[in-house]
Amino acid sequence: MDKCDTCKYLESPCDSCCASGNYDCWEPNGEYETVNHPAHYTECSLECIDVMLAVFGRKAVTDFCILNAFKYMWRYEHKNGLEDLQKAERYLAMATTFQTGDTEHEIRIIYMQEELEILMRRVNE
Repeated sequence: MDKCDTCKYLESPCDSCCASGNYDCWEPNGEYETVNHPAHYTECSLECIDVMLAVFGRKAVTDFCILNAFKYMWRYEHKNGLEDLQKAERYLAMATTFQTGDTEHEIRIIYMQEELEILMRRVNE
């Protein structure tokens, strides 16, 4: 989806796009999409992850994304199953986007992506 000239979101559309109903985080059935843009993180005109980047910087947010992915992978069997693995996948994708060439981050992300693939195969069998 194209962003308007004033859009400040990394991952989600601007207010103008939302107001026009052109908001891609809504599922066709009208339910809010829980993996990429949960409602509790998009209640105002700023998305939480964008503010975190501005306040804490890329390195800290990359660490946060890696740790959040770990959390979702850790609990998936006992809480939300596939949805938690999809959230872990999203956080690893964000970590890849935010990371600044730090070798330690790269190694962790690659390792966790490999582990996530194993877990996803297990769920899909």
